[in-house]
Amino acid sequence: MKLGAAGNRRLLKATLGFTAMAAIASLTGCAGASIPGLPAASPTPEPVYVTAPLTGAQYLEGSPEALALATPSVACKIDNSFAARPQQNLNLTDVVFDEMVEGGLTRLVAIWHSQLAATDTGTPATTGVGPVRSIRPMDPDIISPFGGIVCYSGGQLKFVNMMRDTVVFNASETTEQGNGTFRRSKDRVAPHNVIVNVKLLSANHADPAGKDYREPPQQMFDFATSLEGSTAAAAGNPVARIKVAFPSALAEWVPSADGKQWLRIQDGAKHLDSATKEQLHATNVIVMDVKEDRSYGDPKYGHIPKAVLIGKGRAWVFTAGKYIDAFWSKADRNAKILFTDAAGKAINLAPGNTWIELKPADPEGKLTIVAGAAASPSPSATK
Repeated sequence: MKLGAAGNRRLLKATLGFTAMAAIASLTGCAGASIPGLPAASPTPEPVYVTAPLTGAQYLEGSPEALALATPSVACKIDNSFAARPQQNLNLTDVVFDEMVEGGLTRLVAIWHSQLAATDTGTPATTGVGPVRSIRPMDPDIISPFGGIVCYSGGQLKFVNMMRDTVVFNASETTEQGNGTFRRSKDRVAPHNVIVNVKLLSANHADPAGKDYREPPQQMFDFATSLEGSTAAAAGNPVARIKVAFPSALAEWVPSADGKQWLRIQDGAKHLDSATKEQLHATNVIVMDVKEDRSYGDPKYGHIPKAVLIGKGRAWVFTAGKYIDAFWSKADRNAKILFTDAAGKAINLAPGNTWIELKPADPEGKLTIVAGAAASPSPSATK
C-alpha cells in the first residue's frame, strides 16, 4: 500500500513516538537508572520468610502459618498400647518421642506447634489429641527444652513433681477441671479415652504477663533448606526398612513410594491416625541408643525405666530413604539434643516433622536396618 506525504509523516511520527517510549521503558528497567522528570522505579522488595523452629519449614512473613509460630508448643503424653490405637491427630505433630515404659511397652511424647490450630477440626469427634496418659520420669528431660505447655492425665506424685519443677506449664486432668480442655471420649474405653483440646488449652493460658512458657520453642534441630540437601539424603546409605525392637513393642518404618517420607508400622500393623485414617508418617526418623535407669520403683509395676538423656551416645538419622550414622549429646535438662557425625559436624535434617525412637541399649533394645534402594516402592499412606 502506498502512502502520501501526509501519511508518511504520520507513520514517521508514530514510529518515533513508539521508539521513545521503548527507550524510556528500557532505561527505567535498569537498576539505578532514572529519567529526568519521571519518578524513579521502586525496587521490588524481596519476600521475607519465617522458619518454623521444630520443622525447618519456611513461611512467608505475615502469613497465617508464620503468625502461628509465635505461640508456645504443647506436648502431650500419648498412650501407645493396642487399646489406644489409632491415636488422634498425631500426623499434625512437629516432633514425637517414642519411649519405653514399664513392661517393655512404649508411650509417646508428642509435640504440636506449627499445626497446633489444625487439631481443632471443627468436628467434635476429631477435634483434640490423645489418648493422653500419665507422666513418666524421663519426660522432664524430653520436654523442658521445648518450653511451652505439657498435658497429661496424671501420674505418680514423684513424677508429677519432677515435671512441675521445670519451666514448662503443667496441665493435668485434675488442674484443668471445668476448663473444657480435657474430655472423656465415649468411643474409647477407659483409661484409653482422655482427649485434650490443645488449641483451647493454649488459648486459655495465653498469659500476657510474659511467662517463660508463653514463648515459642527454640530451634530444636539443624535443618537443610531442602530434602535433597539433608545430610542423610546427600551422603547416606539406602534403606528398605527400619525395625526398632523394644522388649514388648516393635516400631517399623518403610519409605513412601516417592521416597520423601517414612511410613510407620506398629506391632506389625499400619499405624494410623484416627482423625484422618491416614498412615502416620515422618520426614525424618532418628533412633537414639539410650541407657535405662531402673532406680525408680513402683509397688505395682516394679521398676519403672527412665531413658537417660543427659549424656551422649550413638544415633542413626534416616531421611529420604537413606540413613547416616551419628552421635547424640545433651548437656543438661534444658539443653536441646545435638546430632553430629563422626567428625563432630552438625547433621542437617530435611524440613518436616521428626520422630525420635529412644531405643534401649543392647541387648534390651535392638535396631535392624534393612538395606535397599532409595527408590524401591513401598506402601503409600492409606486412608
